[in-house]
Amino acid sequence: MKLDELFNEHRADLRENDLYIWRYLSSHRKECASLSIEAFGQRCNVSRTTILRFAQRLGLSGFSELKLLLRMEDAPCHMAPSDCIDQTCAAYQQMITDIRSKDCSELFAQIDAAENLYVFSSGMLQDAVAKELCRVFLSGDKWFYLIHAGSEAEVLLHHVTDRDLVLILSFSGESPHVLQLAKALKVRHVPTVSITRQKENTLAQLCTQRLYISTVEIESDVLGTEYQSTTSFFILAELLFLKYMEYKKEVGAL
Repeated sequence: MKLDELFNEHRADLRENDLYIWRYLSSHRKECASLSIEAFGQRCNVSRTTILRFAQRLGLSGFSELKLLLRMEDAPCHMAPSDCIDQTCAAYQQMITDIRSKDCSELFAQIDAAENLYVFSSGMLQDAVAKELCRVFLSGDKWFYLIHAGSEAEVLLHHVTDRDLVLILSFSGESPHVLQLAKALKVRHVPTVSITRQKENTLAQLCTQRLYISTVEIESDVLGTEYQSTTSFFILAELLFLKYMEYKKEVGAL
């Protein structure tokens, strides 16, 4: 699991000192990967013990594991024309590996137990992905109601209960109308699942479960136009369905 995922998952457990440390770490990742715990503490003006507790509140064993994750993360880079395809394929392969190894049994149990299943899309891309997710899960006898932003979201809030499940698709996880819906659902104790890119984002922190896609940003000097890969959304939808059907076999529901 990457650091942004850990932060999204454990955001509610972090204290003010932890958030200060995170802000420094997030802005100086490459530099922090080579610092000792004492040097890192000096940069943040906190004690060695405070750094250790910060790592533990992220679900890590200690500072050494925190540094290991920093070193494993890919540093941002400018892609040359000769390697943009390779890096895009590598991003897809990494996401496939991540979702294949992820334990989704809790999510699938919620899908089976929910009285109603909803998927909320926040834009044209998300709408296409949501329709595909609805299509594939229909093959498994699961019907997701597709909800769009605006009046449909308002209607949803009037009818949804804590016995339902809502999947929220958002590329950035920061769109105001998406966060407004997520906050309203959280107040109502409605189980939610965020599907966003693999970055620190507010939506993932608000939801009860989180799924991520990998993306590659290609700058205009590479292809002559800026481009951001989005196929991972569709790969995730298909693999999620296949894992769900395997889960059904394992629990004897098929």
